[in-house]
Amino acid sequence: MMRSILLVDDDPHILKALTRHVGWDNLELTIAGSAVNGTEALELFRELSPDLVMTDVYMPGMSGLELTETLREQNPELPIIILSGYEEFENARQAMRWGVSHFLLKPARVEEIEGVLREVLLELDVQEQKRRLEERYKLEIGRTLPYLRERLLMELLTTRYSAEELPEERLGYLQIAIPQQLAAASIQLNRPPRAKKLKEREWQLLRFGAGNICRETIHSRLAGYPSIQGHVLDYSEDMLVILLLDSEAEELSALLTEAVQEAADKIMNYIQLQAYAGIGAVKQAMHELIDSYLESREALLSAEYQGTGLVYTYEQYGGKNQWTLEDYSRLLQQWNEALLGKDPGAIWEIWEVIHTRLQEDEQNAIQDIQTVCVGLFTALMYFWNACCPVRTPPMTMPQFLQTVSDFPTWKSLTEWMGQIFPAYLKAAFSEMGVKRNRLVDSVRRYVEANYNQEISFMGIAQELHVHPKYLSQLFKRITGENFVSYLNHYRIERAIEYLQSGQHMVYEISEMVGFNNPAYFSQVFKMITGRSPSEYLNA
Repeated sequence: MMRSILLVDDDPHILKALTRHVGWDNLELTIAGSAVNGTEALELFRELSPDLVMTDVYMPGMSGLELTETLREQNPELPIIILSGYEEFENARQAMRWGVSHFLLKPARVEEIEGVLREVLLELDVQEQKRRLEERYKLEIGRTLPYLRERLLMELLTTRYSAEELPEERLGYLQIAIPQQLAAASIQLNRPPRAKKLKEREWQLLRFGAGNICRETIHSRLAGYPSIQGHVLDYSEDMLVILLLDSEAEELSALLTEAVQEAADKIMNYIQLQAYAGIGAVKQAMHELIDSYLESREALLSAEYQGTGLVYTYEQYGGKNQWTLEDYSRLLQQWNEALLGKDPGAIWEIWEVIHTRLQEDEQNAIQDIQTVCVGLFTALMYFWNACCPVRTPPMTMPQFLQTVSDFPTWKSLTEWMGQIFPAYLKAAFSEMGVKRNRLVDSVRRYVEANYNQEISFMGIAQELHVHPKYLSQLFKRITGENFVSYLNHYRIERAIEYLQSGQHMVYEISEMVGFNNPAYFSQVFKMITGRSPSEYLNA
């Protein structure tokens, strides 16, 4: 890379000697210009923008020291070399205040001048490399920061931390403002009968559209609130979580309620997808985010059973109202559905909501709480028998009933429930691990028997009586690939067999292996084999 230098000296012989005898070409330096005083040099610098400057100290008009001071104010990083006579050297030391670190005494040998120039050029190269690395680093951080930030926020929704475990520097690095208050909202996307018949790609487009509506709504709503950060998280297949983090003291609850209501209405009007939402109470610290989120899920239960397109707050339908047995029946239904789906993540999540609700219930009689606990345990026993039919449970139903009746207070009962239920679940999940390969084998057998038809992974999960998310994660963990990839590879293997028989046309084979669109079949075929069906036949 060719760089340029500005030479400044009031002695024309020195300028001529520098121009003739220094090996500028070998140094990859060009002389941008020369000046005989500081004033002229300053004008040339502004006109030519050289990469470095070599100047004398004493000159008529503006001296070299004054020139250095002026240049430093305009360009703090500019390399400046002082070429000074011996008697002027003490004065030149003043230039150190302006960051000048290279001095040459007159008369200087050519080798000395070239050595200093090489040192300066090397410093410039190092600075340039550092600048490029910093730009690349900032670019990469800009790409990964949203992912890292979302991962931390998702973690805060599922893992309870203390305040000390969330240092401010970690939040600052992820550009998350330290909030004075925060709140969470959960939006459930409900697949109506029309949407349930959609192919997976079409459903994902609807989910994507719903997420965009939420993000645009939050962005618009927060336009006048610079102290509030808004985040929209794709929490699960049918769940979005909205977070507001306020570094000042705005009216967060009302703002979040209005924004979520607007988003739910737009989702219904624009993409005809039913949505209902629950909003947690406002909290004061980042480690309390999980509490607001769990409260939003509790409020969501009211939204789910009261009607769609509505927003329910925790203050209205959560901890501030007394829960009746009818209210608890909704939680029991969620508990039963989670156990039926056999998805550990969903089971743990609803259990935490239920246990939190029980721990906060100071109003219902102990007999009512006991009734709820018996209902929870009854469903848990069915789950145990389905997962571990030949294994003795940790506690039988008669033992459970006797123990529950012995607790004099709701507090002691719920504390005990917080011990016995996790123990049951951990043992059941451990036993389920033995059966995992059987589930994957069942999926493979289903594909072998039905690959020539339209296959719905949701349908397979329903037929196997497991939650589709759990089955999807299990299938990928054991096979190393997701279901769609496995299905496409299996269909193309069968298609190759049909091609090799020479008895069918390409469009016929497309239908025979489950592709309704011959063009799409050819695209998948080429993606997997590297050749189109016709190219494969001619090879």
